[in-house]
Amino acid sequence: MSIQIAQEGNVQRKEALQGVEQTASRSTARLGGYTAIAGTVTMLVGAALWGTSGTDLWAALDSGDMARYLVAIEAVKGQLVANLSVWILGVLILGVAGSMLAALCTQRRPLARIAQVCFQTAVPLVLVAYVAMLALVVQLGGDSSATAVSLANVVGWIGARADDLATALIIGIGPLFLSLAGHGEWVPTWLLRFGGLAGVVGVLSVAFLYLPGMAAYSFIILPVGMGWMIAAGVVLLRQTGSAA
Repeated sequence: MSIQIAQEGNVQRKEALQGVEQTASRSTARLGGYTAIAGTVTMLVGAALWGTSGTDLWAALDSGDMARYLVAIEAVKGQLVANLSVWILGVLILGVAGSMLAALCTQRRPLARIAQVCFQTAVPLVLVAYVAMLALVVQLGGDSSATAVSLANVVGWIGARADDLATALIIGIGPLFLSLAGHGEWVPTWLLRFGGLAGVVGVLSVAFLYLPGMAAYSFIILPVGMGWMIAAGVVLLRQTGSAA
């Protein structure tokens, strides 16, 4: 009798533990879904602020006309500061989302770990990039002297290239490995293929930066990568019953 009671107690403890693990996994999935969508929407808000400013650091670097860029940003300095501040918030949220999504991948932990490293590398890298851009806007905006132009070319190149690399990691390579790691658990086949596309486009977006006349095409990662993040968020919210 005592052995039977002990066995029943063990079964109950195992069931309770499984219930706790399922609840924790469900909470992680829900948080991952919300942060993936929220981070992407925040980045899109920042992109709208940048796009309507009428200024383009990447174009200034490509054309070599940094003096004109410095003059132009003086009139929209506040808007660009808001743009970069929103992007800083957005990338932090996406970093949380990447960690949550990687934690859901239990069957292929090495691939999940690679995805997590992509996010963990991209977040501090892009924060440095945005701070460099903020320094350029705040400290050099409106100054078209030779010294300012020379400094802006260096600081701007560091900021832009760090941003490009981090973008490829956080919405390109990261989603690729998350898709591979989570397939069969929470990633459906169509999202796996979407992640593969994001990974390929992420690599190409970096390669385009160093090919003559192709730099403009590096931005194709944005709709693809952000689309994957939103899709992944919706998938998780549907699986946890948080979306209709």
